[in-house]
Amino acid sequence: MGSIDWQTLPTGSLSMSTLVALEPAALRRLLKSGLRRGVSSADLAALLAQDWQWSLESPEAQGLLAALAQRGWFACEGDLWKTHLGGSSAT
Repeated sequence: MGSIDWQTLPTGSLSMSTLVALEPAALRRLLKSGLRRGVSSADLAALLAQDWQWSLESPEAQGLLAALAQRGWFACEGDLWKTHLGGSSAT
């Protein structure tokens, strides 16, 4: 998987309709993995390796996670990464 341009991601709250329209498919899988109970850091690392060929610590992965967190869509809570639909904490 190549790189993704964080600047092109929509801003504002994440809705299911926004989530299912996101490209690439790997980004949708990442966000879907965080729904309900969340995804552990180990499982997130495996997902990033499988879909993006990135390690969790890579600059690319850290950039993606920061862009998603800035939008209030995906954030680490303890050892779980969770997707947040609805209201955004980003401004």
